Amino acid sequence: MIKVKALAWIESNNYLFVVKNHDCIKSDDYYRPVGGGVEFGESTTASLHRELNEELGTEISIIGEALVLENIFTCDGFPGHEIIYLYPSVFKHAEFNEHKVFKLTEANGETYDALWIPISEFLSGTLRLVPEALLERYRALKQAATKITSDSSAQ
Repeated sequence: MIKVKALAWIESNNYLFVVKNHDCIKSDDYYRPVGGGVEFGESTTASLHRELNEELGTEISIIGEALVLENIFTCDGFPGHEIIYLYPSVFKHAEFNEHKVFKLTEANGETYDALWIPISEFLSGTLRLVPEALLERYRALKQAATKITSDSSAQ
């Protein structure tokens, strides 16, 4: 079954707000933007607002159009297939801009660490950001922005 997810790309001063997860089969930590599953009859934006409220007790503002990614993966030994709507977002509450660990609580009661990680940790391969296509897209956007900046300064 293909799942639809709504996630928030929350970036500030070259840090990304993510949730830390662990693949028990691969014995590997990985990080993912916060958000979650879209319920039947729910829009992706409504889902994203609901997930952040339920899991972190906070609100966000969506500040741009969604990037849509397909993610085919294996986690904890099980195959997965997702269509992800990734929205650039910012926190409405300033306390979430503090660089500390926040507890993210899933509907089933499981808790995870949500925190700010330097994007350079993902770009260098020190930490793993998923879905992998997200990091590839981020690199491409940064290269394009660098090219535009260097082209305009050369004129």
